[in-house]
Amino acid sequence: MECHHIIYMHKFKLQYCSILLFFLLLLGGMNSTGLIQKQFPHNIEEIEISNYDDEFYFVQITDTHVMHKLFDSTEVSKKRLRSLLDQVCFFEKKPAFIVITGDLTEWGGNKISGALNCLAFISCFYKKNSSLYADIEYSIPIFTTPGNHEYCYNRNLTNYYRFINPFDRYIVKYQNVTLFFMNSGPNEYKDQYHWIKQINGAGLYDDDIKWLERTLETCNTPIKIVIMHHPAVNVRDSSNTMWDVLTRNRVTFISLCEQYDVEVVLAGHTHTERVFDGNETFYPVNTSLNCSMRPTLFVQTDDCKQSVHYRNMSINGMDVWLEPCVEVNFGDIDVGVPITFQQFFMERR
Repeated sequence: MECHHIIYMHKFKLQYCSILLFFLLLLGGMNSTGLIQKQFPHNIEEIEISNYDDEFYFVQITDTHVMHKLFDSTEVSKKRLRSLLDQVCFFEKKPAFIVITGDLTEWGGNKISGALNCLAFISCFYKKNSSLYADIEYSIPIFTTPGNHEYCYNRNLTNYYRFINPFDRYIVKYQNVTLFFMNSGPNEYKDQYHWIKQINGAGLYDDDIKWLERTLETCNTPIKIVIMHHPAVNVRDSSNTMWDVLTRNRVTFISLCEQYDVEVVLAGHTHTERVFDGNETFYPVNTSLNCSMRPTLFVQTDDCKQSVHYRNMSINGMDVWLEPCVEVNFGDIDVGVPITFQQFFMERR
């Protein structure tokens, strides 16, 4: 009897492992002809938030790289993000909203594995009427823009559109501020061997530039802020080459921002804190900066992956204050080593 029981358990374990293996292969191998088919069109939406406080702030978070527990067994990425959101929600004065500037997931694309990552990302929030909120009272809305990792690993945004946000460029109006959310594109590959380095973003299409110019020209608020994933200005290397920036229409974009008095362009991607103007002048990052007293500032905010950071943007009447990045230590949350997009991709080759 005991022998039959052992044989039965052994067969059950083999069957279970076979099913699990099939499921994992399905996650990585199903293409857009499977469950997720629709590629949403390029949408535009305008969102207006009613409020009567001319002194408020919002929080920027970037590069959260969330993964499903199949790829992040201890769910470190989710714990980091949710713990940060909990801390923000308990600030004495709550932020008006939170923006998350790309690389929300480690990979998105259009396959089921990316869909699971997108679902893991939105599970960190509270959902009401198809909108995401940081708090259970639905008082702190979340606004997102895609990063290059949302395209991985097949340069496709289907999962982002389907599960996170159907809009990749849109406007949010709050008091005397208009925020322009834009999609700075997937990785631009110099050649097939540069895909791991993720050097530059493909950038903005001519249609994006026309949309931005039109919306800036007709904007009826005095304060304008652009939100995107890739920075437009960065340091140069010894060969005078600028890396980790959007490429297509970069100079035109900078000129437009300066022409229409955009206060600040908030970006992520580099996992570093840097501030420049359009002339590549570097500004100190350890002090508050009044953007309204300076030319358009092009800002990189530190990530929420290798460590946990956030940045506050304060609006006091007509003054826009850029606050330094804040690093948060959550102690024993940072345990385990999640699989990265590159590891997942290479293991399938």
